[in-house]
Amino acid sequence: MKSLKLTCAALGLSVLSMMPLMADSYLNVNVPYPFVAGKVRLPAGAYTIQEETLTGVVTIRNSAGKTVVLLSGPGFGTAGSVSPGLTFVNVHGEMVLTSLQEEERPSRTLPAHGLAQ
Repeated sequence: MKSLKLTCAALGLSVLSMMPLMADSYLNVNVPYPFVAGKVRLPAGAYTIQEETLTGVVTIRNSAGKTVVLLSGPGFGTAGSVSPGLTFVNVHGEMVLTSLQEEERPSRTLPAHGLAQ
């Protein structure tokens, strides 16, 4: 019984030590041009981008309340290797959001599906 309590206590401490790793992160950006995220066209403006570290879910929300949720994949940059920011690619005259880099985190790649009509 004593070893079970000790095991539970050790497990509890290890979970608590992982809490900073599981914390969501936020990136506030001002995008000066309209862009596409996933299959959704978004206007230029201020955005808050949140990444849920464990699931890779990225939420993009503008000041008007429009929200896009995407499942991201691992990117090519490593934590701390580049400045925080977003990467856009010009696809047939439209800026498409392809990745994000947050401070002290590995980069994340975003889906660039066919564009919604």
